[in-house]
Amino acid sequence: MDSSSIVIFICLMLLKWQVRGQEDSLVMSSATIETQYLTFDMAQYGPNGSVFSSPNFPNYYPQDTILFYQFITSSDYRVQIDVDFFQIRGVPPQCTHDYLDVFINVTNFDVIQNVLNDQLLHRYCGRNKPPRLVSSTNLLLLGFFTEDTQTERGFNGTFRFISAQPYRKNLIREPCDYIFNSSIAKSGELFTSTYPGTYLPWQFCNYSFIGLPGERIHIRFLNLMIFKNLNAQHCAIDLIKVYDNTLNPPELRRFLSSFRQTNNFDNQFLPEETDQYHITDLCGTYALPLDVYSTSNHLLLYFIATHYAELTVEEQKQLNDTGQPLLWRFGFLAKYEFLSSITKLDFVSKNKSNQYLSGTECDQTIKSFGQGYGKLLSPNWPHPYKPQTSCTTYLLGLDDRYTLENVEIEFDQFDVDCQLATLVIYNASRIYDYRLRSRPSTVSSSSMSMMTKKSSLYSNYYRQDLDFKANLTFCGHFKPEGRFVSKNALLKLSLIPNDRLSVDVLPSLITGGKFQAKYKFVKSYHQVPADEYDPVNPTICNLSYYQTRELLGKFEPPRSSENDYFSNSNCTFNFNLLDEDSRLLVWYDYFNVVDDNYTDCPSDNLTYTYSLNSSSKYYLHPFIYCGYRNFPAPYLTFRSTQQFHIHFRSNDDSEAGLGFDGRYQFLNQSNNLFSSFCRSPFDSLIYINETIEPSGNISSNGYPENIICEWTYVTRHGLQFNLEINMLEMEGSKTKDPPQGCQSSVLRIHSEQRTDDLCGQQEKSYYFLTDSHWFTIQFISLNRQTKEPLRGFQLLWTVVQVKSNETDNDCLLSNEYFDCKKTSDSTITNSFCIHRSLLCDGQTHCQPLSNDDELSSNCFLMIPTRSRFSLPILSSSSSPLSFLHQNLIIIILIFVLCIIMLSVAIVLIVLLIKAKRREQEIELSKEITVEQERHERIRQQRQQDSLSLRKMSIQTYLDDDENNHGLIGINMMEQAVTTV
Repeated sequence: MDSSSIVIFICLMLLKWQVRGQEDSLVMSSATIETQYLTFDMAQYGPNGSVFSSPNFPNYYPQDTILFYQFITSSDYRVQIDVDFFQIRGVPPQCTHDYLDVFINVTNFDVIQNVLNDQLLHRYCGRNKPPRLVSSTNLLLLGFFTEDTQTERGFNGTFRFISAQPYRKNLIREPCDYIFNSSIAKSGELFTSTYPGTYLPWQFCNYSFIGLPGERIHIRFLNLMIFKNLNAQHCAIDLIKVYDNTLNPPELRRFLSSFRQTNNFDNQFLPEETDQYHITDLCGTYALPLDVYSTSNHLLLYFIATHYAELTVEEQKQLNDTGQPLLWRFGFLAKYEFLSSITKLDFVSKNKSNQYLSGTECDQTIKSFGQGYGKLLSPNWPHPYKPQTSCTTYLLGLDDRYTLENVEIEFDQFDVDCQLATLVIYNASRIYDYRLRSRPSTVSSSSMSMMTKKSSLYSNYYRQDLDFKANLTFCGHFKPEGRFVSKNALLKLSLIPNDRLSVDVLPSLITGGKFQAKYKFVKSYHQVPADEYDPVNPTICNLSYYQTRELLGKFEPPRSSENDYFSNSNCTFNFNLLDEDSRLLVWYDYFNVVDDNYTDCPSDNLTYTYSLNSSSKYYLHPFIYCGYRNFPAPYLTFRSTQQFHIHFRSNDDSEAGLGFDGRYQFLNQSNNLFSSFCRSPFDSLIYINETIEPSGNISSNGYPENIICEWTYVTRHGLQFNLEINMLEMEGSKTKDPPQGCQSSVLRIHSEQRTDDLCGQQEKSYYFLTDSHWFTIQFISLNRQTKEPLRGFQLLWTVVQVKSNETDNDCLLSNEYFDCKKTSDSTITNSFCIHRSLLCDGQTHCQPLSNDDELSSNCFLMIPTRSRFSLPILSSSSSPLSFLHQNLIIIILIFVLCIIMLSVAIVLIVLLIKAKRREQEIELSKEITVEQERHERIRQQRQQDSLSLRKMSIQTYLDDDENNHGLIGINMMEQAVTTV
């Protein structure tokens, strides 16, 4: 092997190691690998070029190949390559098998010089074909390398030679330092140094624009594709930095000083200072065309390309899933112009609330800063604007945890030629003056509006229906009617020329129209859904809900963009019931009202008030609600409630939460929440006769879901009720620290001046002594939050006689009532008496005072004659044990009566049996007597017959012998027989 082959082989190895920084896995032999060269010269192929391909294409390329494609032209031309088909064995970006190396910054074709001095653009393999390539010189080099394993079909493409003159125009210094001077050309193009091909890495290109005094510079990007990581928030790798009113901004010098490759810049320390010149940074892709304007006659565009980064595997997958093209480094193509006729910025007010948006033609922001109102003018006011002028105004209300504002505008003048431009209002709804009774029947022909749809969110702003559109578009010579209200704190208004999207159209000098409007910022409490707002001042948070309009819905406090409610909030939600046969149910899906003291809630809180049909007086619900997830219990209004009010208050500190998501529903008797298993709120009152029924039970019949029960007991004046909850197992808790509240279920006990809300689970009995002769119990169970097996509640009520004076130790009607003496450890202040019939019935009715009523020594005091056959009115299910205790005497009486009746029945049966037996004996006796009489008659007849025979014999004898003597003997014999 000669020395030249050895040098070539060493150069090839050096090429691989130097470019990739790693040892290639391809095993090559100096005896088997032959380096080949293909040259494509413009002198041979002409400017239009021809085609090129891998060896054997479209068949598989050979193994162990080293092939260089050399493209060459004159110094006035550059090389452009387009690859049509690409299939090389390997997986990018490693490309460990076969690959194609691309050099577009070649100064000569000396292999060693290229390896050491020229930058490799990129290495390609797999199906990741190279994009369009444009050389930065008159030379371009491709290197094709394969190993001794399986191969693929390779690649093919076309090449042509393009003029280098556009790349040299306005070029002051190589490689890409440009100056565009208004005195030389008023308009033209600018682009990256290898556009439309992929740009080189490690480029720092300066595009400086110098205009005449009074001119503004306008740049319109027609193509912009600069590499950016998909999920990056900033331009971290490649970018364009744009500066206004300077050609040497300090911020750019600080930025460039971080790159070691930029030796032309002074790396000395630069002080940090506010960047007043920077307009924007551009990277990635944009909706085109994209316009950038200067405010003065100087503008700098600086293009920076660093290393040749690749998308991550996740980013490539994300890009493939969206069907978007690969993020090639095309760079940019733009047009520029110097114009003294570009819109002046005099119409933008010079104050802190109005601010010009740098880089735009005439865009501005108008911020509230609490000022509330102002004038909105068209560009070039009071003169007509130019129709191809494109200006946007952003009106920004306050939107933080303290205040939220909406924007409202109303036009005073309007004159926009429909053939030239339109005015578009975004993020807004149109309303008509609240003083007008109805909406106009026709709309001005000058108004061009998009399809309309109703928005219930705004249905009550100024008590009008609003037409919400994706945008509202207007033109003509008549001002748009009504007012325009933003959806949130932002309203956008744009003046758009009809030919604005045409890439070839630049601002002209034709005269257009003008408009003027007034704006104001209002508190956006109307964003909270309601049937009606305060008719006097609709901007305050005073909301009304009517049963006649909506039977159910939501209510919530106004919130900021962070979804926190505002400080210094004062919101009232008014619920109006239709009649006495209606109820209102209120509950909460979420609750977070911030206050560390969740007992007294002195900071932020929620309270209830209500009024009844019979009185104009307002009653205060005794509980105040606050805390994190300390849910207020579900609330059902009581009988005859006419209005129910929820008041939300927050103080002026910065501590705020998400507030609450409340729900309401107006109920009537047919609602499915009222079950037949218990008494409904529309059932009649239960009147108690304390003599017949001094005690009873109420239970929840288990723990069902989506059910509302209500019991109202009334007895005669002067008496009260003592309630004992001897079992409570429900969701929630009011005793934990911090408490959970009663989100889904509640047991509410209400008397004249006392209300208790209970939930959770308790280990000992709970007692409630009413302050009047009536009480109401509500059991509300909505959707359960857990599947824990719970039993609901069970309650014992007793009619009691509360002593009017603590020093009075006697009960009224003491012969019927028993005095429940307090024990020494009892904390109850009020003593009471119970009916004597309750003594020793198995229930302790004197608790929590004592258990005297169940002491055996007091059992003789009970009234024995009192009827106990009237059973108390219970819930749908009572405890069997409680029933036995309550009706023990009745059960004993019934048992005794049953025993007596059984004894009587046995006696009757015995007597009946004896009577039957006696009758049988009598009949038998009669039969025996008759039989005896019959036998006696027979015997007597036989005796008479025998006697007759004897008489006949004796008579015969007497006649024959001695008649007289015989007669005496016969008489004696007859006397003897008669005697016998």
